[in-house]
Amino acid sequence: MVFASQRSFALALVVAPLLVLVTRAREAHAQPARRELVGVLRDAGGTPIEGATVEIRGASARTNSKGAFQLWTPNIDTLTITFRHLGFTAIDALVFSRNGQWDTLKVEMDRTAQRLSGVNVTEEYTRRTLGLRDFEERRAKGHGVFITREEIASRNASRVSDVLRTRRGINLVRLGANRFGARFVTYTGSRGTTCIPSLWLDGSLARGMEVDDLMANTVEAMELYDSFATVPFEFTHSANSIPCGTIVIWTRIPGKRDK
Repeated sequence: MVFASQRSFALALVVAPLLVLVTRAREAHAQPARRELVGVLRDAGGTPIEGATVEIRGASARTNSKGAFQLWTPNIDTLTITFRHLGFTAIDALVFSRNGQWDTLKVEMDRTAQRLSGVNVTEEYTRRTLGLRDFEERRAKGHGVFITREEIASRNASRVSDVLRTRRGINLVRLGANRFGARFVTYTGSRGTTCIPSLWLDGSLARGMEVDDLMANTVEAMELYDSFATVPFEFTHSANSIPCGTIVIWTRIPGKRDK
């Protein structure tokens, strides 16, 4: 009996490591292989573009101060990658792997030229400082929803959509892996996510822009108007006779810090 017990114990010692090896092999087989995709984003003059959004299906990243980015992709041979940054023409590109690896991407973005309405600028005020002064006047009237820098900073949010997430009357629609657009509930029932509100940036109409094209730490204040009747005259335009609401964003003044 003692011999049988010793033999059983010895067999158990042999079988246990085998079970561990089989389990680890199965786990390794179950985990899909990933590939590293890196690249650099620059403008036409060779200057790195910082803070651009780089997206693939299921993942996204922001470029750093050198314009560099890093993403992990599935073990596939082709994918679509998107580059977006305010003031530049968006890029959608199809990328092919070579020998099971991605080449380092070197991408150049073209700046977009946008015709702005005439503005008189004095030495004492810029359009942005005037707009922020008028922001307080409109806020006192209370005809819209107003979000201050203090509220944005208290949320410690990286995306502007995160600041709007709990706002009543706002729906967020997914535009990419880590990018959202804001839609007013008043209009989503009839026209769904295609009813895009007018967006004004520092007093100028920004056609085709979404709130997450900006980072939250660059925003000083926001104004939300869910009906045409409440939109101030300076934020109306004839190009859209039936607006889907209006969002006004004021960016931060350089050198100004959170208290």
